[in-house]
Amino acid sequence: MSPGLVVVLLVVVVVVGMLMSVRIVPAATCFVVERRGRYRTTLRPGLNAIVPLLDRVVARFDMREQVLSMREPLVCRDHYVCEAVLNVYFEFEDPSIAYRVDNTQQQLERAVREALREFAGIVDQDEFLNSTQRLTDVAYDATRRSREDWGIVVKRVAVTDLGAPGAPGR
Repeated sequence: MSPGLVVVLLVVVVVVGMLMSVRIVPAATCFVVERRGRYRTTLRPGLNAIVPLLDRVVARFDMREQVLSMREPLVCRDHYVCEAVLNVYFEFEDPSIAYRVDNTQQQLERAVREALREFAGIVDQDEFLNSTQRLTDVAYDATRRSREDWGIVVKRVAVTDLGAPGAPGR
C-alpha cells in the first residue's frame, strides 16, 4: 500500500468516528444513553458527544408538558353507570428513571383508572356527579407512584365532564 492511501484511509476513519460521536439533541428533548446495557448518561438539548460503538441512545423523551385524556365509565355503589372525562397533565422529570418503565402513559392511565373505580364504588350516583373536586383529588393522589418511581411529575388533573354515558351532547 502506498503511504498516500494509508493517510487517506486514516483521515476517513477519523472523520467518520467524529461524525458518529456527535449527537444533536433538539430543544425540549432528552436522550438516554446506555453503555453495554447499563445507564450511562442523559443527553440534554444541544451538541453532545458519545463514544461510538460503545454508547447508544436507547430512549428519547419530550420534556414538554403532555396531556393524557381519559373517558372512563364507572359503576357507582347504587349500580348506576356514570362517566368521568378527565385530563392528566404531566411531564418527565427524570428520563433516566422513566426509560426503565414500559409505556409510562399506560401505567399512569392504569393508576388513575383504578383509583376512579375504587372511588365510584363507595359513593352513590348523586354524590359522584356532585364531587368534581374529590374526584380530582383522588386521581391526583393515584399518581403519587409516578412521581416517586417512574420519573414523571403530574402537574394537575382536570375533570372536564361527569355524567351518564351516552348522554346528549357527547
